[in-house]
Amino acid sequence: MLVHRCPHWRPHYRQFLTSVLTYDIGYAQSEIFYREDDSVLVRDWLRKLPKKVQKKCLTYIAQLEMQGHDSHRPGADFLRDAIYELRPSYQGVNYRILYFFSGKALVVLSHGITKERAVPSASRRGRTPNDTCPDMDTDAGAEYAKQRRFKSAAIQELYDELIGEDPAAQEEFEEGLVNIEAAQLIHAMRTKAALSQRELARKVGTSASAINRLESADYQGHTIAMVRRIGTALNRRLELRAIPIKTRTAAKARS
Repeated sequence: MLVHRCPHWRPHYRQFLTSVLTYDIGYAQSEIFYREDDSVLVRDWLRKLPKKVQKKCLTYIAQLEMQGHDSHRPGADFLRDAIYELRPSYQGVNYRILYFFSGKALVVLSHGITKERAVPSASRRGRTPNDTCPDMDTDAGAEYAKQRRFKSAAIQELYDELIGEDPAAQEEFEEGLVNIEAAQLIHAMRTKAALSQRELARKVGTSASAINRLESADYQGHTIAMVRRIGTALNRRLELRAIPIKTRTAAKARS
């Protein structure tokens, strides 16, 4: 991990990129940029969120590492002026993580935003004082040996802090990745066929609201049968494959 100032960003980004979290998406150097007071905007924003939202956001960040420039709706979207956003949501609240690419291999996470018209009460959101995690242990990952392994040291640090070796948290994280991919697949098939959600629903024999739910990366009811039905309606064949998860244990075994 490198700690230094960031002098080389494009001029029209300077006013908004006071401090950022950056990581590689393949072969570039992974770095975390700090302010002089050692703060990082995205990381500090994450620390103020409820634990479940922290983990949800981490899932989207990890998916961006895996997909890079191929990330698209519903999990990510292009805004303007080379700025993109990750689009997690939880219990009706939308969270946005702004990012851009520096070259082909480096992605820069600049800001995190909570989008809600009015701040709901703690009781309605189900929060308790223990739901936030302002004091994440940045050295906690050193003791873990079996959790997922990332190319990016920046993401690995976040994963170690938020997920670690907790089996339930790991399972939730992996399920979140699958949900994002399923929603992206359905959205991509529909838009490539130039169909509205209502038109696709008629072809599949379901409702437009059901298609809308299936295209949500935060929906947890995706099934192989439904994805296959949608694919068949759009003249697509569903293929399944299983690939090994990169873990630190596996990495040590290979070395």
